[in-house]
Formats: sequence, structure tokens, C-alpha cells
Amino acid sequence: MSTLCHAEGPAGTLQKIAASGTIVVGYRAASVPFSMRSGGAAPTGYTLDLCAHIIDNIRKELAPNLKVSYVEVKSSDRIQKLVDGDIDLECGSTTNTRERAEQVTFANTTFVTSSRILTHTASTIKNVAGLKGQRVAIAQGASVAPLLSKIDMEQGLNIHYVRVKDFTDGFQALDSGKVDAFVSDDIQFAEYIAHSAHPKDYAVVGDPISIDALGIMMRKQDVQLHGIANRTLSALVASGEFNKIYAKWFVTPSMHFPMSEELKKLLKNPGNQAY
Repeated sequence: MSTLCHAEGPAGTLQKIAASGTIVVGYRAASVPFSMRSGGAAPTGYTLDLCAHIIDNIRKELAPNLKVSYVEVKSSDRIQKLVDGDIDLECGSTTNTRERAEQVTFANTTFVTSSRILTHTASTIKNVAGLKGQRVAIAQGASVAPLLSKIDMEQGLNIHYVRVKDFTDGFQALDSGKVDAFVSDDIQFAEYIAHSAHPKDYAVVGDPISIDALGIMMRKQDVQLHGIANRTLSALVASGEFNKIYAKWFVTPSMHFPMSEELKKLLKNPGNQAY
């Protein structure tokens, strides 16, 4: 067993992992392309690929035979499951915000996205002001929700919110006519539109409502696991493997979403930056 487990400070997660021989990974079932699962197959996605490298380094620190167990989490319960010890590492698509950073610890930023409006091409909605009086889908626990509510109050938009479980539900609500627009991450809009049977029917409109840095979550002040995670991510960047993993998921025949300048800057100067 590594001496890390006996060092001072919050070492609970590594001790828990070493004692059980298993690391429990939280994943999102429909957070395409970051984290997803279909049928009985193992979860896959961009964030899970990055987490796999972190887990490999945890194996080197603790035990080569360390097993991985997957637990599905949702926007509404992912932080609580982490705090309660139901999962050890959250590998989904979680925005690093100041509020969340008070409850959990984030590894270095792995993606930068913006919250935008998805609607139908024929819709009159072209910006946030166009949401006035409209039915708008928003996922439970979405980081953009408080900001949109603030804009709603300030501008008197009287938005009719429709809470959806996850991104798939939001897209289906728009597709079926249950809502007039869906507010979420532009990258996930791009992914779903690219795989839609009628991609020209959808439009991502308006200026970004927020700019969001995404990261892998772990328990608050778990400095040892945090250190392993950040050393792993820094090594992936230095070797060029990070760029390969990014391209695997975001630069494909059906998807062209090149790495943003914001992410490039954060990879050169990593840190737990919350927008």
C-alpha cells in the first residue's frame, strides 16, 4: 500500500479504495459525448477516457488489481452521491462553479463550453429576449439555471420552465413540441444535431448565456486523489495524448468541434478555474 494513505490530511478516498479494492466511478448515462451508456455495455465517453488514465495511476499508487465499479448519477444527485461516499470519482460533464467548489474538489479543467439556446430553425426565438413567455426545458441541477432565472427576473421574461431529467429528455421535449426551446451546453447540442435525422431543423441561437469550465469531481479537500488526477492530466497534455483523446470525441466525420482557445490556455496554465 502506498505511503500516501498514511500521510496527513484528507486521505479518506484512497484509504476507502485500498480497503475495498474497488474505485466507484459516477457516470452520466446520456451526457453525450462526455459520458454515456447504452444497454449492458460499459460506460464510454471523453471524460471516462480521461478518468481511465487517472485510475491507471491510482492502480500504480495502491494496487495493480484495483477494480472499477460504475454508478449512474444525474444532474440533481451527483454531488450528494460524491459527498455521501456512494461514488469516489465523478466522470461526467460537471461545470466547475464557485458554489460547487464549496462542496467538492475539481481536477484541472478538461473542457470549456458555453450555455446556449437550442430551438427549431423556423422558431422566432433568436436570443434570450425571445424566450419571453416561452416554454423552456432545463435539466435538473444544471449550472446555468440560476443565471437564466436571474436574467428572467431582471428582464421580466416570464419564462415557463419545464424541468427535464437530462439532456436526452430535453432534446426529446423540444423534438416533440412540449417546449419551445432548450437551454444547455453548446457542445452537446452539436453532438445531438450531428446525429439527428433532420439536423437542419435545429438552430443554436443567441450569445452565450454563460461560459463554463468542466472538470472531474472528487470529495472536498481530498488532496492526495486530487494530486494524482492533476498529475495525470498534466502528463496527458505534455505527451500529446490529451489532444488525441479530445479529437477522438470532438473532431470526427460527423462532429467538428475543435478545441477552444479558452481550453488551450487552461491546459497550458492548469488550475481549478471556475467561471
